[in-house]
Amino acid sequence: MTMPMNLPTLYSIRMWTEDVNPSYITFIDEMRATGQDVVDIFVTHDGYNTLDEWAGGVVERLLELWTEGTELHLTGYCGGGDLLITALPILERSGIHADYVGFVDIRAVRQGDPLQKGLFSLYEVPWSGRIWRQLMRLTPPDRETLGVVIGSILRRSVRSVIELPKRGWRSKKRRNPAIYRQLWLEYRCAWPSVKTPAYLYVCANSVERYTPGDPSAGSALTLQGGFVIRSIDGNHETCIAPPYSTDLIARINADRRAVVAGVGAFQ
Repeated sequence: MTMPMNLPTLYSIRMWTEDVNPSYITFIDEMRATGQDVVDIFVTHDGYNTLDEWAGGVVERLLELWTEGTELHLTGYCGGGDLLITALPILERSGIHADYVGFVDIRAVRQGDPLQKGLFSLYEVPWSGRIWRQLMRLTPPDRETLGVVIGSILRRSVRSVIELPKRGWRSKKRRNPAIYRQLWLEYRCAWPSVKTPAYLYVCANSVERYTPGDPSAGSALTLQGGFVIRSIDGNHETCIAPPYSTDLIARINADRRAVVAGVGAFQ
């Protein structure tokens, strides 16, 4: 079905390979079936030492494809959204501000979760990064007390010692080799402040699981240019698959049409 307005090209940032996340490839095809031009941007993580460097490679690829002077519409799902968050400040520093930015269920997590799940050890996060992430728990939107933070650190320390004989500090059995390097880069990232306004398409399931009680869906510290939250159906895995993808695509296209018409949420 062709939409009544031919929208600008949508550049979709992807982190995972087609083998890891085939559903998103299908989702892009569904978006194209609505009559819109969607460009899938995938840059392998090989050769990059930080998420910022990797995002820089994504920006280089984007600028090769985008025609300067035309409207710039960007979107990212899951890890692709994390790459996009990191790429946006690079664009902003170059004087390029996207007209539309959409994040599909990027799943911001509470700062204490990686510690509780042992992800710092699993992905070999340096101590400077671990301390920085724990200090963030004392600031909005978490606002945890110092006692709570110290208590969770002590509990995790005891648990790690108990687990040591069974799994070791960095058990390779818990690692998914297909996504290990990507997450290795992500857990070393100090998330930047993004000034470009954004639309967040978030599953209620994800809010309850990852940011309960936080109306910003965990994005207030990062998306400082403002954001609109659209509640979507399904869960993280199913929201981009039929039947839920139909409503999600319609919602994205509607927001993009509003932006083009100059009546979007940030106009």
